[in-house]
Amino acid sequence: MSFCIRATLLTVFLALPLVGCVDGSTGGSESDNFDADAFDFTAMFANYADNIILPNYEAVTTLATDIGAESGPISTYCQSIGTANESAAVGAAKNAWDDLMLAIQQTEMHIIGPAASNDNASQNRLNSFATGSLSLCGVDQSVVQSAENAGFDIESKTVRQRGIGALEYLLFNPDLAQNCPSQIVETADWDSRPAEQRQLLRCEYAIVVATDIANTAAGLRDAWSSDDGDYRSTFINPANTVDSLEALSDGLFYLDYGVADLKLAIPTGISDECLALSCPQSVESPYSQYSLDSIKANLQSFNILMTGGSGLGFDDLIDDAGVPALNQRFADNTAAAIALIDTASEPLFEQATAIDSSAAEMECMNDYLNANPSSPGRFSACTLLGAIKLIVDDLKVGFVAVIDVDLPDRAQSDND
Repeated sequence: MSFCIRATLLTVFLALPLVGCVDGSTGGSESDNFDADAFDFTAMFANYADNIILPNYEAVTTLATDIGAESGPISTYCQSIGTANESAAVGAAKNAWDDLMLAIQQTEMHIIGPAASNDNASQNRLNSFATGSLSLCGVDQSVVQSAENAGFDIESKTVRQRGIGALEYLLFNPDLAQNCPSQIVETADWDSRPAEQRQLLRCEYAIVVATDIANTAAGLRDAWSSDDGDYRSTFINPANTVDSLEALSDGLFYLDYGVADLKLAIPTGISDECLALSCPQSVESPYSQYSLDSIKANLQSFNILMTGGSGLGFDDLIDDAGVPALNQRFADNTAAAIALIDTASEPLFEQATAIDSSAAEMECMNDYLNANPSSPGRFSACTLLGAIKLIVDDLKVGFVAVIDVDLPDRAQSDND
């Protein structure tokens, strides 16, 4: 992982036979269990493109378009502000946000090709969490600019002022106060405006943000589509087998740096990147308290990307290599982590906030080091990190050996 763990977690691996290289140029040795030339990589890549990646972007496009439509849930909420229907309307908008958020989380395990271009620019426009904290002042400025400037263009804004995080802030944050220093002109009189006006302006800007998400997702969908950018053809081309396999496998490591590191280790204080006992302010969804739901969606997506869903996937390569035990561990450990989230009684933010003493810090570390998803300790989020760490360890050792791919740069620089 990209952080220094404060204690060493020892993991025992089953002995794994190495397999023949896809291109004969990297580290595995020959094995009678697996014949790379006989495996249908084109069908495998077509399955990922047609049945997983493209449908994921289509789902985000549809959900974002619907939530921001003229008659959609956000617009209905805007029209209901100050009426007896407001509570129900904002509830419906929040539910629609939840559906969209989960769909975006599904895309995070395949940040490859068009989504990875320009340092993940398009993916970060969907969800800027991996780039750092949301720019609350920037969003507040945009709310005013969007309402008062006919030439306002969200494309001019940084990713930390856009995406699902900005939409969460606009829909879930009950505090209508602005977050800018006094010298920011656009928000200078914001706090003196009537509450309903501020609420309405935020709601109306939420439509702009949702439309931007829809446009970004549609751009990624079109970039893959055979009828448009046709990255699909590049991806499934037999001449690109090595690169496509490497890209797909690299995508799975989002579970390491994106989920384990950013979403769990930093908030719970297990990462040295958190300089306090814990860093609850670093959770992904502070206003909705849906942080664990996001991680569950990431795990579900990881499982689909590992297995290829109902088609050819990495699990078939692993089976052909004669290492079914590795597939079983991935399946069991992923299911255990998801089950742990389903039984969590407190949101991640509350758990991280409760790590407020040396004794609590030690409890969290013990829960992490002795991770037992079926019997979590006081801090189930710390147990969850340990459970995900077991999956990541298998990725770094067994998976890369069997599939015969390199570790991504982030994983190569890990210290754990």
